[in-house]
Amino acid sequence: MKRIVILGGGYAGVHAAKILLKAFKKDGDVSLTLIDKNFYHTLMTELHEVAGDRVDERCVKISFNRIFSGKKIDIIHDEIVRVDRKKKELHSHSETYSYDYLIMGIGAEPTDFGIPGVLDNSLTLWSYSDAIRIKRHVKKMFYEASTTHDREKRKKMLTFIVAGAGFTGIEMIGELIEWLPLLADEFGISKDEYSLINVEALGHILNMIPEKPRAKAMKYMEKRGVQFRLHSFISQVDEDVLHLKDGENIEFGTLIWTCGVRGSKQAIQWGFPEAHVQRITVDETMLVSGSDNVYAVGDIHWLLEDERPVPQIVEAAEQTAAVAAKNIINRIKGEDKKVSFKSNFHGFMVSIGGRYAVSYTAGFALSGIPAMAMKHLVNCYYLNGLNGFNGWSKYIIHEIFRIKNGRSLLGGFISGNIQGLWAVPLRMWLGVMWLFEAINKIGEGWLNVAKGTSSSWMFSQGVIQNGMPGYGQQVAEAVSAASEEVVEQAADVVSAASEEVVGAAAEAVRNWGPVWDLTKPVLSWDSGLVTWFRHTFMDGIASHIYYNVFQAMVVTVEGLIGLALLGGLFTFPAAGVSIIMCFVFILSGLFSWSQVWFIFAGFLLLGGSGRTLGLDYWVQPWLKRWWNGTKLAKKTYLYFGEPRFKGRK
Repeated sequence: MKRIVILGGGYAGVHAAKILLKAFKKDGDVSLTLIDKNFYHTLMTELHEVAGDRVDERCVKISFNRIFSGKKIDIIHDEIVRVDRKKKELHSHSETYSYDYLIMGIGAEPTDFGIPGVLDNSLTLWSYSDAIRIKRHVKKMFYEASTTHDREKRKKMLTFIVAGAGFTGIEMIGELIEWLPLLADEFGISKDEYSLINVEALGHILNMIPEKPRAKAMKYMEKRGVQFRLHSFISQVDEDVLHLKDGENIEFGTLIWTCGVRGSKQAIQWGFPEAHVQRITVDETMLVSGSDNVYAVGDIHWLLEDERPVPQIVEAAEQTAAVAAKNIINRIKGEDKKVSFKSNFHGFMVSIGGRYAVSYTAGFALSGIPAMAMKHLVNCYYLNGLNGFNGWSKYIIHEIFRIKNGRSLLGGFISGNIQGLWAVPLRMWLGVMWLFEAINKIGEGWLNVAKGTSSSWMFSQGVIQNGMPGYGQQVAEAVSAASEEVVEQAADVVSAASEEVVGAAAEAVRNWGPVWDLTKPVLSWDSGLVTWFRHTFMDGIASHIYYNVFQAMVVTVEGLIGLALLGGLFTFPAAGVSIIMCFVFILSGLFSWSQVWFIFAGFLLLGGSGRTLGLDYWVQPWLKRWWNGTKLAKKTYLYFGEPRFKGRK
């Protein structure tokens, strides 16, 4: 048995696990274990959204259960405090874990560059708990300022400084641009009382993207009140004062530090070779220097490519993880082949709040809505690989459909939720209508086998059903009668016109009738589309018994839809089938304009109202628990809530 242990469930660790699982899913001689101090994977690139109160706190956490449910991997929630490379063991406070191959993906931590007081007097943004801390602190500042009558004290409390103008710093500023005005309204504070300042040692922001999108980003932020202090070196940070080397001192209530990161200090404490800023030295195969079975990936590794260190970004984390995983696969399978790291970065995207972004990908610079759309697409692509439809669909829901205060790509145009209680009367009425449809068809003889078919769409070729004339004959008789009636009416009109033109016109107006006759079908019986539908889907039914079975199915489905909606049971699928049935009837020429509201009601009920005064309140939770335990749900990631996962310890 070969034991592979992945230490750290960040971008690199999860990606390595995915590759290894795929390679050894049928190999019983390989065990795979992932150890992390948290029970969830954190979307580090989205932390600013939580810190700025744009999305719910849960949106940046994806449990390992969701990612690995049903997979052949042990997930261990523990904190490693020591690594014994000689014995090939990992030690926590209470357990020991053995390995044959170890992938180190323990990430990085903020660095203060030796500046006094930075980490003691600032808030960092490098973890889920950091984001929560920032959100609570910013709101606390507004609350305390609203109870303070000293204007100078209020000014200091409402001064927000973001140190650093890299990706994290600019994205944090973007969230504050949108959030601070909302807090000001909430706490009754004038918008000219708070200030937002960015302090950066370099002479520009976002040094990893070209000048044009960089300038657009800066212009966008300045227009919204952000004050930039470029070429400003921080010399010291006190409890509420930021000291710059040029002698300027800025009093603040909040300082968010985003100036850079270094490797995790734990790796150095465990005796791994340090190259620079606490990052571990590796070769081009991601093998740690001086080791033959330990690989370092993601933010913790140090590797020079073209005389520059590989950056600490998501794509680098995933690509280094892939190199390490593939080399381990080759070694276990006995293949004498080494995979070397070669970066292939596609670009960079920076959101500035929920409505604006700049990007530089594949040589193209974008800004505004196109750049924001690009970022959403990239995130969806990543989440699809992480946990399929379940991942990216939830992302779209919380980024677009459930966003607060219009802070999204489309503003608040399509966001918002309907209270389920208000949809209950519509649900009940639609259920009654479908039930009456079924009852009426039973009264018309749809379930009477001896009578034959009663559905007009079955007579498209003039078939004789148990002595009944085919529909073709009925149509001919109707056309003949209509022709005679038309001739008579035409003669009357001509006669009336010859006697008195004005009187005829007045009579025509009086007999015009309604402008839009809602009793008419949406698609007429003899229209091309309806004819095609009948010939394609109906005329292939060869015998009476099939006609009757089909009619019975229609009646049964209508009745079940009605009962389900009345009882609030399986409301979502019932509404979906209701919509499908409506379109079937439209294409059959049997659906009038007065019934079109069925369709719109069905779409509304797809949002659910069965859990409100309905049986879904009890049935759906039970059904979800059962479904989440099935192999199919785990294989496809089509589960609800948290799946059950026996592989976690």
